[in-house]
Amino acid sequence: MVERLPESNYQQLQHFISDSEWDAKAVMNDVAENTNLSLESLAGEKGLILDESGNEKAGKNSVGVARQYIGNVGKVCNSQIGVSAGLSRGDKIGLVGARLYLPREWIKDKQRWEKAGIPKEARKYRSKPELGLEIIKELEGLIEYDWVGGDSIYGNSPELRKSLRELGKAYVLDVGEELQGCLEKPHPFLPKSLGRGRTRSRLVIAEEKISLKKLIGEIEAREWQTIE
Repeated sequence: MVERLPESNYQQLQHFISDSEWDAKAVMNDVAENTNLSLESLAGEKGLILDESGNEKAGKNSVGVARQYIGNVGKVCNSQIGVSAGLSRGDKIGLVGARLYLPREWIKDKQRWEKAGIPKEARKYRSKPELGLEIIKELEGLIEYDWVGGDSIYGNSPELRKSLRELGKAYVLDVGEELQGCLEKPHPFLPKSLGRGRTRSRLVIAEEKISLKKLIGEIEAREWQTIE
């Protein structure tokens, strides 16, 4: 930051980031509102794009650092990952929300997250789709957009897709080829518990499932419909 900001002071910026009291959410909300206004003069639909970005990181003390896959370098390495939301229109996009992803090993280590000063409300594991949904809900009323977009990390989450439908949000999300679907309307149900085991909470279906990869291979050319 010091290298990019003319006449800036390292100690002042370090104090601002590390010690001074300021509301990060309030700052990001202001940025979101200003970004929303700045895109008003452009033509076309607005999209809210969910994505994640990783940074390679040495050591183990930085919040959220762990050995994990990051797309930036295409491999598993010691890194931090953040989930973000960008508001786009045409070829312009601006950051309007973000969350730091905390791997499970951080959530299990009380001493570690206390030393790092992680806020109490963040001391539970949340997947990247769950973090994305949190951002969407927090932005409600601050910005306007026509649809939510994202790659297969988000599209493969049935919970996220269900929540977006319940919120009345249109979405355009990638899905992986191994994602399964049904050729007829499924009827989810809770299976009966066996013996004295824990009560089952995950819904299942009796209808036959098929992977998207296999389904695409079985669809004939004449059955495709082009939508413009």
